This record gives sequence, structure tokens and C-alpha cells, in this order.
Amino acid sequence: MGNKINLLTTRLRNLFSQFETYPIVVAYSGGKDSTFLLHHVLVLLSEMKTNPLAVVYADTLVENPVMHQHVLEFLGKVKTYCEETGIDVRILIAQPEIRNTFWVNVIGKGYPLPNHRFRWCQDKLKIKPIKKALAGFQEGIMLVALRSQESLARKRSLNRRLDGMELEKNGLRVFAPIFDFTEEDIWEFLTQSPTPWGEDYSKVISLYRTARGECPLIPEKNRFHSGCGMRFGCWVCTVVKDDKTLRNQAINNGVLQKLYEFRNWLVNFCNNPQNRLPFRRNGQPAANNKGTLSLEAREKILEKVLELGKHTGLQILRPEEILEIKKIWEDDARRFNDYIREYTKPLILSSDGNCALATFSASSIGKGSE
Repeated sequence: MGNKINLLTTRLRNLFSQFETYPIVVAYSGGKDSTFLLHHVLVLLSEMKTNPLAVVYADTLVENPVMHQHVLEFLGKVKTYCEETGIDVRILIAQPEIRNTFWVNVIGKGYPLPNHRFRWCQDKLKIKPIKKALAGFQEGIMLVALRSQESLARKRSLNRRLDGMELEKNGLRVFAPIFDFTEEDIWEFLTQSPTPWGEDYSKVISLYRTARGECPLIPEKNRFHSGCGMRFGCWVCTVVKDDKTLRNQAINNGVLQKLYEFRNWLVNFCNNPQNRLPFRRNGQPAANNKGTLSLEAREKILEKVLELGKHTGLQILRPEEILEIKKIWEDDARRFNDYIREYTKPLILSSDGNCALATFSASSIGKGSE
């Protein structure tokens, strides 16, 4: 393992020297790989002090709450460490604009839930916010903790894109300095090494242990193997069929259990044809008549989300999101009139012929969000 750490240190040292005085941006998620990468960047920059550092974290506003709390605490310690060691650091937390949040898209616009064929969440919740957060970085390098052994698909992607360890040359030059590290390498280091400020990595290990339902590290002949495969991300993720990470975390956590149950309810509810209109938001016919969510269905989801917030004590929906949702509903009630007449969808009409939205006043929404 020592030889690989020396190799990584040499790679980073060469990059920092090559791009001396230019910013180093590290993409951090809180997971083991980005933690490992950030560790070595911090240690080396504390010695070289050649480059300013920016650590960027994509907060989708629907992050796994346990991981999210860990990330915020860890980044606070990173900032303190940098201040004490003379590293010029900026902590960037990239969040989606209100009109692009998960709930505004689902409850407000009636978007179908993200799936493996329609991953609208990636662009709106992560890519655009990160690009905006990094808009001021015209030069420099970005380091990402991608490894070819994460999966067969990742290996194929990296093999196709990598030039040495460089991924992109568009604005910030993007490098993957741990592309050839194994999961065993990562865990061996994290279990045997302290953080740059002298603590251990027991919190990271505990997160993965809980997510797996058992310890992710399997000692065998003094070597560490991981049977984990757990991935942390949005607690409401519907791209995966079953969120095993959240399911395992919820075993002994009542709040996460409620989130897990709601996530499964949401999938079933949104996939029910009775809750969908036969057209898309642009008025074009939808495949299998499963277009945008009806206004009535969106009202139901909002009601359930507000209830979930009360029962968990979490702020799942922010007041400004509710205001944006109401605005979209009002616009949709008018804009969809022509579509509704064409497709004759009485499901979302009340007895007086008005859209069900009329029953949701601004005052009632305000009360629901308190």
C-alpha cells in the first residue's frame, strides 16, 4: 500500500507544481473515495502551499440526512485545518435553484420520477449547480475521486475518456488521480490512518457499516476486502429499484424508516396511471398515457411531504419551494385548460368545473409549511 500512496503523492505533487498558483478544486461527496482523495490533497498542500484550494459539495436538498450531516461536520473541520496550516481554502456548497429543485419539479411541474432512462435529476440537481458554483474558476484543475474498479460501466467509461489520468480539457482541466486504486486500497488506508487533524475515520467506516447492515471490512490474511457496494446519495432516489443503503440505515433509525417508507409510497403513487395525465408538459401525447402528474396528484404529494416533515422533524420542503410550486400550479391550471378539453380528463376537475387547485389557497399552503 505504501508504494501506491507514494505514487498518488507524486501525481498530486506534479499537478500542483505544473499548475502552481492556480486553484485546485476537489469534488467531495462524503463517501470513502472522495474522503481518501481530499485527505492526500490537504496533507500535500499543507506542505507545498503552492495553490489555493476549493472543495465543492453538491447538496441536492434531498441528500441522505445522515451523510449530509457528516459532510457538513467534516467540511467544517477541513476549513479549520486549512486555516491553521495556511491553506487558502474555499468551501463551496452547490445547491439547485428553486425552480430546479426535486420537489418543485415533481410537485410543482408534475415531472415523472427520475428513472434510468430519464435522469433529469442529474442535470438539475447536480451538474448545473456545480457549474454555477465553479463559474468563477476559469483556470486551474479539478480532482475527482473516480476509480475504474467501481463498476464495469465505470471502467469502460474511464478507459474511453482517460488520457493518462486526465478526463477533460474544457475550462477547468479534470483529473482522476486515484483511477487505478482498488476499494481494498481505500479501506486499508482509512482504517489505519488518522485524518490530517489527528482524528480517525471511524465515522466514515460507521456510515458504511450501517448502510451495509454489517461491517464493510472483511479481514482476510491481514488484507481488507469490502463486500459493501453501498452508495450514498438522495434519500428519495428512484433511479434505483430499491435503495438498499437507506433500507439498511432505517433498521435502527425511525426517521430514516419514515423516509424509506415515503420513498416507496411515492414510487407507487407516481407510477399509477390514474395519477397521470395523457400528455406531457408541452401538450404532446405521452407514451402509454403516462404524462405529467395531475394537479390533484401533486396536491396529494404535497400533503404527504408536509406530513412527513412534521413526523420526522426534518425540513423536507422549504417555504420558497412551496411558493414556487403554487405559482406553477396557477400557471398550469390556466395553461392546461386547452389540453384538458382536448383529452377530457375530469379527474382534476372539481364539481364547479374549476381545477382542483382552487381548493389550495395561499393561506392553506402557508399553514401547511409551518
